[in-house]
Amino acid sequence: MPAMNSSKNKKQQARLQPPFDVSADFVVYDDVRQDLLGHYRRFPCKIASCCLCYVVQGKLKVAINLGEFDVVAGDFIVILPGSFLQIKRVSADTIISLEGYSSAFLKQINFWRIIAPIMQYVVNKPVLSLNEQMGNFYRESFSIMTKASRLGQEFMTRSIAQSALVVAIDMLAGAISHNMVKGELSRHSSRDQAIVGEFIQLALENYRDEHKISFYAHEASLTLSHFCNVISKTTGMTAQQIIMNLIIMDAKTQLKSSDVSVADVARSLGFTSPTTFNRYFKTYTGMTPQEYRNNND
Repeated sequence: MPAMNSSKNKKQQARLQPPFDVSADFVVYDDVRQDLLGHYRRFPCKIASCCLCYVVQGKLKVAINLGEFDVVAGDFIVILPGSFLQIKRVSADTIISLEGYSSAFLKQINFWRIIAPIMQYVVNKPVLSLNEQMGNFYRESFSIMTKASRLGQEFMTRSIAQSALVVAIDMLAGAISHNMVKGELSRHSSRDQAIVGEFIQLALENYRDEHKISFYAHEASLTLSHFCNVISKTTGMTAQQIIMNLIIMDAKTQLKSSDVSVADVARSLGFTSPTTFNRYFKTYTGMTPQEYRNNND
């Protein structure tokens, strides 16, 4: 596969850099490499768009929301809007094919209905190891869509973009249901997995305003004790730790990617007092928010 030229690389960076959304309704590339991926290494980035990625070659270590994943060639990554992403490591030979759909576009097409068939699965497991047959399908489809996108925006209409998303999701749903995704089956019940998936989705939507676990248990129509037990035994973390991690990741994103004041960051995350937020942040990171902002590591 030919190397990406500098002008193409600059265009990709302009579209995919913070604020972590894509500027067009739909973008597709079959040759994303290490230099572009490096923009997501310094701190967790909150992704507003939906990104579907197929790893053509190379190795990565990525953190998506609450999990860390070792990713290799043949893996497929689903990054849902509202997710946190950080690339911990990326090998020099990495090549990724990527489709990105903007947050504005997703609202227009009822994205959550489209993603529903695989929603609970990918919330729990956003990195899927495809068998060779499915991997070849996605590699070829990304390549075809990349070539089509070069014909111009007048050709890559919204209806085509929506169709591409629907096909990609439907094929993935079929692969999951027909055991074309590698990996061991979870030892936890499907009901417990569903509860966790619902909780993570709800938490991503509400963690800024709802810090109390009783809210999430009520939304799941479960008693608090049963809800907490399911989350703990299925994820290895308490429900409170999950909410805390989302709050801290969001705080890190805001502190590193903007010059908004610490007091405003605190307010955006549901803290009535900057002092309370400072103490909360330091408890879980070992640094005050300002110390974290000034730290260049």
